[in-house]
Amino acid sequence: MNQEKEISKEEFKQFYFKYGKLNEGWSQEYGDHFFENEKDKKYYFAEPESSKYNRMFIVTGDRIRRMVFLTEEGEESFFDYPGKN
Repeated sequence: MNQEKEISKEEFKQFYFKYGKLNEGWSQEYGDHFFENEKDKKYYFAEPESSKYNRMFIVTGDRIRRMVFLTEEGEESFFDYPGKN
């Protein structure tokens, strides 16, 4: 597992465009709307573990923004109810 590190807002923006796919909704407009005018936030990032980890998610908390990556299978099972077969 790659080590997560705190990064600057500018680095977060660079990674957003590097790893985000327009066809999955990661557009300039979306990024600007949610992140451009933010202040006093901490940003975290860990490189995807491999090319299989190609599903980008941004987890938001009160003062934290975290970019995480899942595999296609991980994305599908992420939304399953616990105990689902």
